[in-house]
Amino acid sequence: MVEIIEEKFELIILIGGIEAARYDFNPDQYHPHLYPLRAANGLSLLANSPTDHRNHHGIWIGHGRVNDFDFWQERHNSGKIVHQSFLNISSTSETASFTEENHWITHEGNHLLTDIRTFTFHDTPVQSRVFDLELTLKTASDKEVILHPTNEAGLPHIRIAESLSVKSGGTITNASGKTNEKGTYRQKSEWLDSSGVLGRINCGLAVFDHPENPSFPTPWFTRDYGPFSPNYGLFQEDPISITPDSPLVLRYRFYAHSGDVLEANVKGMWEQYAATVDESLEFAQSGSVHSERV
Repeated sequence: MVEIIEEKFELIILIGGIEAARYDFNPDQYHPHLYPLRAANGLSLLANSPTDHRNHHGIWIGHGRVNDFDFWQERHNSGKIVHQSFLNISSTSETASFTEENHWITHEGNHLLTDIRTFTFHDTPVQSRVFDLELTLKTASDKEVILHPTNEAGLPHIRIAESLSVKSGGTITNASGKTNEKGTYRQKSEWLDSSGVLGRINCGLAVFDHPENPSFPTPWFTRDYGPFSPNYGLFQEDPISITPDSPLVLRYRFYAHSGDVLEANVKGMWEQYAATVDESLEFAQSGSVHSERV
């Protein structure tokens, strides 16, 4: 059973009656974000506002070069991504999801982008939590909005707990078996995993790239001290253009697991996800009315 409970500026996600995660949507902050994300021992797999980067918040969304405006830092001249409303909060015995609308407001008060993000949590054991993110970025007017290449970008960005970072003894692994920042930075991969020791257990978090995302498989931004993100926009010459007729749609699956990348069968979980996506696409292409969202 998956439930979502709304409290003041927070959604609490319960799976089997146990808190799995919280989503912070306080409109006074710069970035709505998911934090904490609980491991099997109750500790968070994510970090929030670490001392080296106060603007890193668990799983969050931001970009440092939106036209000429910053939506990455949290300074007097930075824009804010402001919660507007939840378009939907629903739950069943197997899944629960929420869809949120946010406005990207510049420090001058101009509304540049609207983002619609949907998180869907699945009823899975505490040792293998699975949830999905779908993000749609749309222009707020009839004008084109440009996302320029920059390493200050994450759609989404993940800040792993410090003890899981490579700097603290953890390991980053991609689908080719390459490891850590040296082996994974800028490399294309269907998935990326960050694992290590949290408290007294081995655990980690993997992110799967959706096969219909732009430039699949995406190149990854990675750092040994903790942050990583799927970031195809950073590693291409042309900026990303968002127009009224061409929104940017991105989808990812997150797999929060006990054990390391092998013990948690991250490769097998990716293959299962990819097969589900393929089945959904085949269903849509067969002429059926609607395909099931992955």
